[in-house]
Amino acid sequence: MITSDPTIKDLADEAEFQLIVARENLQWLSALARAIARDAKDADGRDVEHLIGLVSYLDDTGFSGIDDAIAQFKAASAGVAT
Repeated sequence: MITSDPTIKDLADEAEFQLIVARENLQWLSALARAIARDAKDADGRDVEHLIGLVSYLDDTGFSGIDDAIAQFKAASAGVAT
C-alpha cells in the first residue's frame, strides 16, 4: 500500500491527540504519587511498596507514551507535505 506523506494538518492533529493521551497518563501517575504520599502519612505506609512498584513498572514501560510520540513526530516531520 502506498501512503502519502502526512500534511502539516495531519501531523498537528496527531500531535494534539498524543499530547492529550500523555496528559491523561501523567494525571494518573500524579494521582498515584498523591496516593503514595497519603498512604505514607495516614495509613502507616502499608501500601507504599506496592504503589511504588506500580509507578516503577509504568515508568519502565514508557506508560506516558511521550518519548514514542516525540520520535514518531520527528520521523514524520522529515517528510511533511506542505
